[in-house]
Amino acid sequence: MRTNYSLWLMPTGEVYNKFSDLIRRLAREHNAPIFKPHVTLLGELTQPEKDIISKTRQLAQGKEPFPITLKTIDYQDFYFKALFVKAEETEALLSLNNCAKEVFGMQNTVYMPHLSLLYGDFPQVTKERIIEEIGINHDTQFTVNNIHLFKTGKQVNTWYEVKNFPFG
Repeated sequence: MRTNYSLWLMPTGEVYNKFSDLIRRLAREHNAPIFKPHVTLLGELTQPEKDIISKTRQLAQGKEPFPITLKTIDYQDFYFKALFVKAEETEALLSLNNCAKEVFGMQNTVYMPHLSLLYGDFPQVTKERIIEEIGINHDTQFTVNNIHLFKTGKQVNTWYEVKNFPFG
């Protein structure tokens, strides 16, 4: 089994707490895994950890903090995108994603920035009921000033942060 890593952009403070509480509540109510609130910048990195660390350090160098705006809730029929808040596709966010794809040689990946709220395989009616309950609009903004490298894989409860790379 190969090791996967992901680059995350994470909220802090009140925004972190708001989404962390919501993720925990939904996980409890729907018997789903609990995870930290994040917008994945790039996932499924399988290179050796030391190479990923070096490339992520390079990626964070010279970057300026920027805001991420979370808008409306949506869902897909995909385990890791069961329910999520869409992130506004700003020039700063898309530019950082393009830089990450270039640094890691993953230009063929499609990027849909979002903050997941629930992982799992749920019927559409369940997801629509949750959206009705918590509201579709979650107009929230947070500032990104670093990239978090997480070791990820199929088992969410084994995920952990490897390193944090401040912009600058």
